[in-house]
Amino acid sequence: MNTDVEYVKQAKESFNRILSNQKYAEIIKDENHLSLLLDLVSGSEYRTILDIGTGTGYLAFPLAEKFPNACVCGIDIAEGIVEKNNAAVREKGISNLSFQVFDGLSFPFSVESVDLIVTRYAFHHFPNATNAVLQMNKILQKGGAVLVSDPMRNENDENRVIDQFMKVKKDGHIRFYSSGELEGLFVGNGFRKGTQVITDMKFPFSRQEDYVNIYEQTTEREKALYNITNDSGVVWVKHIDVGNTVFVKQ
Repeated sequence: MNTDVEYVKQAKESFNRILSNQKYAEIIKDENHLSLLLDLVSGSEYRTILDIGTGTGYLAFPLAEKFPNACVCGIDIAEGIVEKNNAAVREKGISNLSFQVFDGLSFPFSVESVDLIVTRYAFHHFPNATNAVLQMNKILQKGGAVLVSDPMRNENDENRVIDQFMKVKKDGHIRFYSSGELEGLFVGNGFRKGTQVITDMKFPFSRQEDYVNIYEQTTEREKALYNITNDSGVVWVKHIDVGNTVFVKQ
């Protein structure tokens, strides 16, 4: 099977299962972070906004409220959450918001049909990041913007220890990108870098032997990069930088 398709299948199975999980929702919930993202895209008028990897619509619903004259569309590979989101749209009578399923590889929008793209905590799941950036460039209007919000690999993590931990979950994780790697992807494919704000987050890995094994094989220097601890069998990443970066189509 094509590797990209296999990664998408893995992610789809995982997120169809966990997106409605309240514990997961609490981990990714951060009102201060949400406010920051909304501020980063303020100051412009948009006709069409695309939220890639929308999940529960955590960003899409506030965007639809903030920009009532824009058509906001959230796309995700998890059919269950898309159906749930659309039900919420109907229930709340929101006229400028919709959600649809996509295959995780091709963004279902025509050339230069989008003014703003946002993606929160999803970029590390893209099987082919270069292709994803090229597609974003294709569907964006000239001068359109992409806001990427995603945890970042510490540039001193040469062995990509953080990715080793993340791949245990088998949720389609590909890799976290350092700030320089992310900038290279976009600037090398028709964008210029705009505003970047660095925040941070922490998260636990479940009490599972695989995580503990990786933890025990991780050097003290590598643990210190992310403040990784083992608290009674629960491995914690207690600090990882989150890059919140705007890129503008040239």
